[in-house]
Amino acid sequence: MKMRFLGGAGEVGRLAVLIKAASNGILLDYGVSFDANDRPVFPLHVRPKDLTATFLSHAHLDHSGGLPSLYVSTKTPLYSTPLTMELSDLMYADAIKLSGYYLPYTLDEVRETMSSAIPLTYGEPVEIGRDAVVTAYNAGHIPGSAMAVIEVEGRVVVFTGDFNTVDTNMLRGADVYNLPRRPDVVIMEATYASTNHPPREKLEEEFTRSVKEVLEGGGSVLIPSFALGRAQEILLTLVKHGVDSYPIYVDGLARQINQIVGRYPHLLRDPGLYKKALEISIEVPNTYVRKGAMEEPSVIITPAGMLKGGAALFYFKKLAQNRKNGIFLPSFQAPNTPGFQILSKGYAVVDSSTVKVEARLEWFDFSAHAGRREIEAFIKRFAPDTKIILVHTDPSTSAPLVSKLAEEGFDNIYLPTAPGEEVSL
Repeated sequence: MKMRFLGGAGEVGRLAVLIKAASNGILLDYGVSFDANDRPVFPLHVRPKDLTATFLSHAHLDHSGGLPSLYVSTKTPLYSTPLTMELSDLMYADAIKLSGYYLPYTLDEVRETMSSAIPLTYGEPVEIGRDAVVTAYNAGHIPGSAMAVIEVEGRVVVFTGDFNTVDTNMLRGADVYNLPRRPDVVIMEATYASTNHPPREKLEEEFTRSVKEVLEGGGSVLIPSFALGRAQEILLTLVKHGVDSYPIYVDGLARQINQIVGRYPHLLRDPGLYKKALEISIEVPNTYVRKGAMEEPSVIITPAGMLKGGAALFYFKKLAQNRKNGIFLPSFQAPNTPGFQILSKGYAVVDSSTVKVEARLEWFDFSAHAGRREIEAFIKRFAPDTKIILVHTDPSTSAPLVSKLAEEGFDNIYLPTAPGEEVSL
């Protein structure tokens, strides 16, 4: 059996792994990255006719965004959770709206992708391909996200997709206790292999205290957030800590995602809190409500998380130059984005104009990925002879952890550094 890394090798993003066995070709995710000009960058090509099955871990585009390009002329069975497929459908439509000129698929291919989906339920094995079985488990990353245990032709492969073992307000941590202790190989993300996230309770206290300080001072707080996952977690955190005495507005694609996730309460850590958050929050359906949201002290949660576009830029231009307001960034900010620019320089160039930030500016680490502590503990769950493969990571950040673990006897860790590399079992 061979594993070929089509994307996500030596890089964060566009994850895609192909398992090649005697009778099976199983694709694990097929995502996209975006270059400095917002053009999609796809994994290496795989022939759809060589695939017997595809597994999709979750709906973020860096794991899912390339899949419709494989459904132009074939209908490979696509295994994922129902929530992931419903969210992916929405994310694809949004991607076509924003970047359709550069995408090698249209809504027709998206429909083919959706019609090829076979639903997975956590903990229930499903036969895929020939002499192959997949079992999905909660990955704790975003609603519907799943890790996979794949038994294929006598071998056992664990694939994490993106995962988080720490409980959040929205989700329980990944169900790592269900994973086998001695699989042949574990293919796992290591995005934050060099970074420990702050304790969750302390993070929430600091965040909500800062929000309240701005509101009590007569200002509004803009929270640019990723539409899928981060926006919902921020909303729940605010409601849990009693910030709901002020209006909380939700704008952009996060509105639709809020409603979709609400239809799957059994996947949430606290369905009652989620229901309360949806009832309290105010959706922003048009420009009239958008303008009204800034006329009184309020909290505004809106895409895009790095201020690269969307309604967030509208609010940013209106709120950034008033010292009473707050701009709070709860997400990773990639270089060459306005979010990164305001954190590093205190201003951003928006629509050819320079906007200096006079508002209170803060960044909070609400990551939905496992940090270094969790990654190390996860690796140590498995037998020393299990092959561990780290993907979705920058090798320069992962190499120190690999070296440390090797000194402790976990010397079977492989770190691919470029798309196209293969590993044989």
